[in-house]
Amino acid sequence: MAEVKSAVKEDFDWRKSTLFQFCNKADWDIFRDAVTLTGKPAGSVLWREDEASLSLVCVVGGGLESVKKTPEWGKPVIMARFTAGASVGESIFTDIGAAETCPHSTTLQVVEDSSLLILDEAAAVSLQKKAPATVARLVSGALCLQFMRLRQLNRRLATLF
Repeated sequence: MAEVKSAVKEDFDWRKSTLFQFCNKADWDIFRDAVTLTGKPAGSVLWREDEASLSLVCVVGGGLESVKKTPEWGKPVIMARFTAGASVGESIFTDIGAAETCPHSTTLQVVEDSSLLILDEAAAVSLQKKAPATVARLVSGALCLQFMRLRQLNRRLATLF
């Protein structure tokens, strides 16, 4: 069973992910050993809006959607879609120990059966102690991801006006 788990982890092309853009193979190997591979069926919810939790999710296969409640419109709005190679939850590296004060702003749901690599808060703390240089490179990638998403949000907002 360990061989299957290892093989599936290799299916995540970390070299194409913005999160890992400053990382090398050694960083990937360290990160890969810290995450858990899990499968989630369509309809699963990884976290809910206003829920306090910390985890980083890398999509190996399948698809996720980030959804925001809109009581005024009476329906949720899809804020983002995440497919193979994408990651979400990068704030885990800056919010360690502060999950209660940083609740999720959206619900993250599985829209098609998915294979996911998950780094939980305990593993992130361990990773930070074991490989601070790797985490520093991941934080740099996470910042780039956040800037990219902010630009996308600006473009989407501009279409409303």
